[in-house]
Amino acid sequence: MRIYLILLLASLAGCADEARKAREADEQREIAVAELTARGTAQSLAAASLLGRFKHARRSQELIDRAVAIAPDQPALAYVQWRECAAVPTCANEGEIRTRLQAVAPDNGLVWLPELSAAWERADAPAVTGAVAKIGASRHISIYWNSLIVMLVDAFGEKSASTGRPVFAQSVTDRMVDAIGILAAVSTPPLQAIAKSCHADQFDQPGRREACEAMMARLADSDNFLLQRLAVSIQQRWWPEGSLERGQLRARRRQFDYVMLASSRIRVLHVDRDSARRLEAMRQSNDELDVMLAMLAFHHEPLEPPANWRNPYAPGE
Repeated sequence: MRIYLILLLASLAGCADEARKAREADEQREIAVAELTARGTAQSLAAASLLGRFKHARRSQELIDRAVAIAPDQPALAYVQWRECAAVPTCANEGEIRTRLQAVAPDNGLVWLPELSAAWERADAPAVTGAVAKIGASRHISIYWNSLIVMLVDAFGEKSASTGRPVFAQSVTDRMVDAIGILAAVSTPPLQAIAKSCHADQFDQPGRREACEAMMARLADSDNFLLQRLAVSIQQRWWPEGSLERGQLRARRRQFDYVMLASSRIRVLHVDRDSARRLEAMRQSNDELDVMLAMLAFHHEPLEPPANWRNPYAPGE
């Protein structure tokens, strides 16, 4: 009985400690949102919006609206405004926000994704092909990942007016982890319509395969690693097992997997140094794959997978 009581008290103490930590984290987040809001720049307001969106969706939407009003010609901020609005069921002006994004970033193929999703939902095959063609005819596909991570990390690292310490999180690693977690929740729109509309069974629709080939070329050249890998995965299903094309695409996907895993290796004694180097690489390129390759070079790792390398998360491939 005594042992049971000790274990029970220890468990309750652990729960109380976790609850206390959660309260402290919420308080720190609220303080950071207030300080970033008070700075009043487009970047600080956008950072405050993203940091506070999990608890105060309406306030966050107001903050990103203010940020875009200050810097209406910045595609990355207009993109965040769209993604935040799309994530909130009560956002009434999504159409207006999408129209503004199309005006600010007409070359970004993702601005046509809602049109594609809507056409797929209503089973309008010609409209699906038309939307796919619009995405394929764009100059690039971008979710502005690197630039937005840099924006958040820089904003979190600014000195607090009251404490003299960073506004949110002390180390560059903590700030980057927080930024990645926050942005990952909102940055990538639903991509099911892209995969479904370019499944091989859709190629009997007039013009669909040609439109899909163009869209996959844009995806493969996008600024985001996961979108690039998605393009390879979709195209791989177009070809029969044993074909030269399928083999080439499988090799490319293996290369992607190797670069992602090898470049993300955690070196316990050099975590902050590696985070600072990754952040600097993000400042130099908008392409997430470039950053991964820069980290491999920084770690003196080969840029191509060794012959005996196997993906530990997909051992059968």
